[in-house]
Amino acid sequence: MSLQHTFSTGMIWEPLYKWHIPAHPVEVQLFRSQPVRRLKFLHHFGASALFSPMTHSRFEHTVGVWSLMAHFCPDEPLLRIAALLHDIGHLPFSHAVERTLGYDHHQHTERLILSGTVADILTEHGISPAAIVSILNQDSPLTNKTSLMGLDHLDSFLRDTTYAGQQLMPPSDLVRKLRLRGNYIETDEETAAALVHAVVEDHRIFLSPPFLAMDALLAKAVAHHCEENPGMKERLPSLLDHELIQELLQSANKVARDTMNVLMYEPHRIQITEEPVKGSIEVNIRKIYKKQPLIGDKPASETSFQAAVKLEELQSLSATYFFNI
Repeated sequence: MSLQHTFSTGMIWEPLYKWHIPAHPVEVQLFRSQPVRRLKFLHHFGASALFSPMTHSRFEHTVGVWSLMAHFCPDEPLLRIAALLHDIGHLPFSHAVERTLGYDHHQHTERLILSGTVADILTEHGISPAAIVSILNQDSPLTNKTSLMGLDHLDSFLRDTTYAGQQLMPPSDLVRKLRLRGNYIETDEETAAALVHAVVEDHRIFLSPPFLAMDALLAKAVAHHCEENPGMKERLPSLLDHELIQELLQSANKVARDTMNVLMYEPHRIQITEEPVKGSIEVNIRKIYKKQPLIGDKPASETSFQAAVKLEELQSLSATYFFNI
């Protein structure tokens, strides 16, 4: 067993799920490519990584999602590659600054797949880059537009709650009790309850006011820095988390510089209120990923009273907060 993701043997160990997955030659090349390796230096949990134990990278999430796809769909090479490449367009600190800058990481992911290093690797192996983009834009075992759970969200919910110590069942045990019914995850009632617990507890973490405040204030710092540096918005998508931190700590814009210093060294100074105060940032919680597995051929909430009650807890998380320093 090797914990090194250098992909020198073609056999990849996924420690969260405790399994070895053999990688195809094209997958090895993609994992070694700069656009994918870059994800090692982006925090999956956004700016909250600066003050919480949630320090796993988007690269580890990518390896996890790919390993799940390879486990459940071993003979579907295009699905496996789509899972491997699905996040390569993320900005530093993942979703933290996207909305502020009007940026869509999905579109950037598509651009990176259709041209450059990734496209060259795919073409070399006789794989159409456009075919991978097509998969990312349709319902598949990776993700879908329904309330039913795909493999991308599955890994996020399990990985996040594991780092937070909020698991009812070890992920390595849980995933072995799952199967795919078409594009969706199916399981038994006990495992569904553990999975729904992970969904709700992950939301309870990333929608908690202190976690939301970190992303909102980082976005504020980036917006002020971009005002001071007209070319920054174009450079931002290629930056790593630590490069963005240095940009902001050394910014010529005082608001950007002071805000980043608070996020790094004095997060206890962040003020959270439910009413606006002068200079505060308003954050409305609207987006909730109310995902659930199937039990048999029905959503868990229609079959399990326990799952239905737990999922209803998500409704209480909708709120409006105001942040300032």
